[in-house]
Amino acid sequence: MHLRRNALASAIIAACAGYSAAQAQVLHAVPALPAQAESGAAPETVGTPPTTYISPSLAVLATETSNANFGTGLTTRSDTILQVVPRVVLISDHARWRVRGDFSLNGLYYARGTQINQVLPRGYLALNSEIVDRLFYFDARVQSQQNVINPYVGQAGNATSNQYTSTQYRISPYVDRLINPNLRFIARSDDTWTKVNNVPSGTSIFGGRYLVQTAGLDQRPLPWGYTLLARQEDASYDGLPYASLKDTAVRAIGNRAISNQLTLGLIAGYEKVQAFLAEENKPIYGVRGGWRPNAYGQVEGTLEHRYFGMGWNLQATGGTAISRFNLSWTRGPSTYLAGLATNAAPGTNITGLVDGLLLSQYPNPVQRAQAVQALLNGSGLPSGLAIGSNFYTSSATLQNNLTATALLLRERNSYALSIYRTKTEDLFLPGQSLLQAIQTLSSDNTQTGVAFNFGRRLSPIDNLNITVLRANNSGFGINEGRSARQTSFIAQFDHQFSPRTMGLVGLRRQFLKSTTVGNSSESAVFAGLVHRF
Repeated sequence: MHLRRNALASAIIAACAGYSAAQAQVLHAVPALPAQAESGAAPETVGTPPTTYISPSLAVLATETSNANFGTGLTTRSDTILQVVPRVVLISDHARWRVRGDFSLNGLYYARGTQINQVLPRGYLALNSEIVDRLFYFDARVQSQQNVINPYVGQAGNATSNQYTSTQYRISPYVDRLINPNLRFIARSDDTWTKVNNVPSGTSIFGGRYLVQTAGLDQRPLPWGYTLLARQEDASYDGLPYASLKDTAVRAIGNRAISNQLTLGLIAGYEKVQAFLAEENKPIYGVRGGWRPNAYGQVEGTLEHRYFGMGWNLQATGGTAISRFNLSWTRGPSTYLAGLATNAAPGTNITGLVDGLLLSQYPNPVQRAQAVQALLNGSGLPSGLAIGSNFYTSSATLQNNLTATALLLRERNSYALSIYRTKTEDLFLPGQSLLQAIQTLSSDNTQTGVAFNFGRRLSPIDNLNITVLRANNSGFGINEGRSARQTSFIAQFDHQFSPRTMGLVGLRRQFLKSTTVGNSSESAVFAGLVHRF
């Protein structure tokens, strides 16, 4: 049965060639010791020849829409929208450094002037390097994305008047050393600067700096072990001194390996939290655990009592040879800057599942990247499905965030599902009563949503792809009575004209019910060409 499943997955990959533009249409508790690199390990290619995979492409898409102002509250106006999207996917592994990147520029031209013509960046470029053998490393990353300003308006349409661009620049020097085969020391500094652009007039949105410094000592449980961890997070906004938040914590964790698959631990620590006009000093105590039942599955979780109450962090992955799922459930303090710096690159949750699905067949990361892109391109799967948004706020928040993503690949069909629920509420320390009293902009909001994608291979060169999206945003507290509910349907047909050129046509239908901008709907047809160089 195992060989049969591997053969099925190999057949799917072998049949894949092309590119999908569907993605252009579908739009903490206790921290662990930092990984050696952003993907969770040091460069894997020491001692092997340099290998590089680069896939540039150009997509040209024309959309005729009945309402280019969908979701903004502006007058309904039809328009013809031309999109030109150059994109580059880059994977390069060398003995001492590696590069990962997926970056595109979305050029938007509105023939009847319903929106401002813009070029919007999206994606990331990351460098991981080893400066001194098994001792000193240096990472760097730049990431751009489009952010929605108002949570109670349309969030998947053509309008750019409710969006702005955020770009993060991060540098991360660190020391990572095995003192002996079972004892590891790490000291790391992650410094992230956030810049915002294309902010609509009259909107107060600022960038800032988010700094995380970590030092830790980890003894592998044999069967007993321990972790000593010191961590400081500091978020400060440009021109907003009252919006800063600094959290300094130390933890001691005792670990016990119950078996080769199960590890349990106890947590004790102390933290000092500083915010505008307030300071809080509280003990930390809790439990943690890790379970790896098989090669496909892993569960890690922590539960702690902290200054804000109970916090937790549960991460689970699993699947089979043709399926994969990922579950994340966290509750803890956050800021807008921290959310941008720590979240995954936008629109990559399905790509991550495909990468995990092919890990055993393609252990070489460059070969696996090629296989991932081939599977996405040939099956019509989008690189990502909708998840909760990180809305701008200049104050600290308490977030309860649950996300689940799943993928199933059959011989001719593919199924992808994303479910999320994010509850965000204002977080004030004792002593911030003045700031709380004069607050005019509240973060109190609950986001729930589900996105489903179905793909059908009609022939070796034809695909049908259908996506359904449902998103609800509702306010509570100060925001009680504010809500938005959006439903989107997208159907797309792809035809491969040649190994490097694909054509597509599709339909889109959207509905919005909003207490802020009123109700609206949109019907659209689109067609385009994608060429990979």
